[in-house]
Parts: sequence; C-alpha cells; structure tokens
Amino acid sequence: MSTSLLRPIEAERWNPRLARHLLNRAGFGLPHERVDRLAGMTPGAAVDFLVDFTTQPDAFPAPDFLLPPQSREAMRARFAGLTEEERRKAFNDYQRDERVAVQNLKAWWLERMHKTERPLQEKLALFWHGHFATSAQKVKSSWHTHQLNEVFRTHAAGNFKALTIAVGQSPSMLRYLDNVQSTKRSPNENWARELMELFTLGQGQYSEDDIKNSARAFTGWSSDHERFRYREDAHDFGQKTFMGRTGDFDGWNIIDIIFEQPAAATFICAKLWRYFAYADPEPEIVEGLAETLRANNYELKPVLRQLFLSEAFYGDKALGQLVKSPAQLVVQLASDLEYDTPPYRAMAIATAQLGQDLFFPPNVKGWDGNRAWINANTLMIRYNLPVMMVRQKPQAGRQAYLGQAALDSATPTMESSDAPNMTMQSTPAATEAEPWNPRTFFASLQFRTAGECVDQMAAHFLTVPLAPEQRETLIQALGATQGADTPLRGKNVNPKNVMAALHLLLSTAEYQVC
Repeated sequence: MSTSLLRPIEAERWNPRLARHLLNRAGFGLPHERVDRLAGMTPGAAVDFLVDFTTQPDAFPAPDFLLPPQSREAMRARFAGLTEEERRKAFNDYQRDERVAVQNLKAWWLERMHKTERPLQEKLALFWHGHFATSAQKVKSSWHTHQLNEVFRTHAAGNFKALTIAVGQSPSMLRYLDNVQSTKRSPNENWARELMELFTLGQGQYSEDDIKNSARAFTGWSSDHERFRYREDAHDFGQKTFMGRTGDFDGWNIIDIIFEQPAAATFICAKLWRYFAYADPEPEIVEGLAETLRANNYELKPVLRQLFLSEAFYGDKALGQLVKSPAQLVVQLASDLEYDTPPYRAMAIATAQLGQDLFFPPNVKGWDGNRAWINANTLMIRYNLPVMMVRQKPQAGRQAYLGQAALDSATPTMESSDAPNMTMQSTPAATEAEPWNPRTFFASLQFRTAGECVDQMAAHFLTVPLAPEQRETLIQALGATQGADTPLRGKNVNPKNVMAALHLLLSTAEYQVC
C-alpha cells in the first residue's frame, strides 16, 4: 500500500531538531555530540548509522556477578550432609544471592543504555523486553534472565520469526509460561495462547481450538538447567488441526503457520510504530510497513529504515508527543546533566518507582507505556528525580552496582521531603567518584545574561520550546533582579539559584516528553 505518510523525508528538511528527534526515538537521546554528528549527515545516512548498529563497537563488559544455573543433581550435592535447618539457611542464602544478582543486572543494563555506541540496539532490547515479557520473580535465575536479555540484543533488528523461536526456546520463557511442564498427557496452554494473542497475531486472529492444538504441538519444548531441550518422550505426535490445516505438527510447524498469516506483520508493525512514533498509527502506515516486512521475509531492518525515514515520523503528530519511559528518563537525565559516573543502582530503584521495574514487568502483557507512565504518584517522583540524582554519591567501576552483602542493608525509602531519598549504603572499599557539580555544569554553557542562560538550558534539555511565561519564571529562579538582561556568568552563578532553576526546568511537562 503506497502512502505519502511513509514517503522518505526530503534532505532539505533535515536539521538538528529532527536529528535530535531521531536520536530520542531510535535511542535515548544521548549524547548531545551524537546529534551534531547525525545532523551533519543526510537523513538516509543518519538512519543507516543507527539501524546498522553492528558496524559500531560493542566493548561493554559482560556481567561477572551472575549465578551459574545449577542442575538438580548439583543442588542436591550442594546440600548433602546438611541438617534441615542448615539446608533451609543455605537455600535462603542462595535465593538472596540471586535477588542481589538481578538487582545488579538492572544497574548493569542502565549503564549499558547510558554508554552504548549502539543506541538502537538497546532501545530495541527494551522494546522486546516489554513485548516478550517475562519476570525474574518467577524465573528465579539471574543467569537465564540475562540470557534472554542477550537474545533480545542479538536479534534486536534481525528476523522477527527467528527472534520468536529464540524467545520460545529460552529457559526464561519456558519457565515463565510453564511450557517446561507441558506434556502429551497434560498440555499447558499458556505459551500457545500468549504466542498468538500477545506476541504475533493479536486478539481475534485464532480460535480456542487453535490454542488447544498448538499447545499439543509445543509439548516437548522444555529446558534443562542451562538451555533449551526438546523432549521427544513428552511430545504429542498425534494429528492436530491448526488454522485450518491438519498434520502431525510440532512447535516449529506452528510458528511457520503463524508467520504465514498476514496478521503477524500488521500486529508487530503497529506496535513498533506506537513505540517509536505515536500512539494511533493510520491504517495505511501499518499496512505499508507490514507489506515491507512480508516482502523481506520478516527481516526488521527494512521496516525500521522505512519507519525512521518516513515523513510521518517527523510530523507534528510525532515530534515531542511520546512520554519518556522511566528507563529513558533516567539515562537521558544522567547524560543531560553530563554526569560521568551516575548512580546506576539508585537509577534502577527510580525506574521501579516510576513504574518500569526492569526484569519485573507487571504481567505477560508487559508495560502499556506512553501516557500510562504518568499518574499522580509517578509524576511527583519524576519532578523530584533530578534532585535525587545529583544528591547521590556516585561510585566508579563495579561499585556502581550493589554489593553481594549490601542488598539486605540497603533500604531505599521515600521521605516526606520535596525529593525522594533513595540513598543506599556503600559497599566496602567502594571507589568514590566525583560528585555532580552545578558550577562545573553551568560553566560549560555559553551565556552572558540570565535570559541567555535560560535559553541555553532550554536548548540543552528540551526538544520543544518553552512558553514565554515559563521562560520568565526560570529567569526569576536564577535570582535575576534586572530580568532577562541581568548579567550572569557560569562561574559566578549562585548554586542554590542554579538548582532552583534546573529543578523547575526538569519538572516541566516538556522534559517528560521526547
């Protein structure tokens, strides 16, 4: 379906504002230097730079704090010879260590989002985490939680069908939707149902009989303590009728048939557009992207290129119209503040309090996103997040994460003050980094008057312009007794006034959107 909404944007229209919009949506809007780089390219080259992310280095270290999965035999040997009380304590300690490792993993991922040279890869990994949602609360394995996270990263812009198979064979998904327990005597329908309803086709595209028969086909899809395992002894080899076809189907056959349905392309393309562009895509946009996806055998890169180059993606309906996810908000704030060693563990707590607890989605449906991020409670936390961030004691290196012994003693709390108190105890021998300094930050901006200072702040932090009354309020917050023309220099600005103006600016609705 041809539509002008998907027509590539003209090179003459390309400018820093649109480049920043692209980076906000196809990444986390950081760092600012990358905007200048993208703005200096053609639109096609800028999109290629982000979509072809494997051409960029990926030197981020793998986590070294995960607990390797244990077989039942290994666990029995580990507890052999212990008393009942000793076994209980050892098991509780093991579960505590797993919880610590998952908390570490949250901070590790936020640091990766903050420092990555491949922003679209991490943005897509976050998308797939919400799409193919599993919770560490049920999976109970830091190793397998990270393993699925790597599946999302590896297949981020690859083949949607291959990604679906990889997710379905991950121990995390097999456990989360109980397919490890699915046998020919007792087929479990959870994976079969969600595969169609939430992951590939959407409601109304299948029948209850399709669910029952596909559940039979997926019997035998299981895992051992490390990886996917196909158990032929548990598989139902009988005839099955699925979407009008009959045969001795297994799980691979079911996925083949699902991806022959036109709805598979329209479903995921609509969701991609809502995630990257705006909430209510026009039918012609969805169908145009879906045609591209089908024509390319479900390879995602052509669709992503079409999406990020389209006129509609850069239209008024898209610019500054999506609410930042909690994860994007905290990593973008760290970058906007030019915070070299931000407090990743406190940031992980903040994302949870803002409604996006990484690795703990609320249910198999994931997060609704966009305007659902905003309510009375989360809005107050969003407003006070900058103060919390700059008050934290940053820690360098691995101490940016929780220590193994620190989880139980680290108790983030919300006090009745005007900002969240999320301070966490330092682990032994922590390496302290330089704290955020308001004078240093403001000295990096170029201004001579209070008005210029506010304009520089707005240009640095916002993608949409301030209203005149907002600008005036910020000038007053800077203590400018002579109004916008009050002389002001970065080195002599009052830190209290700086923080007051900065807090006001970052509390605006304009900073909550991208």
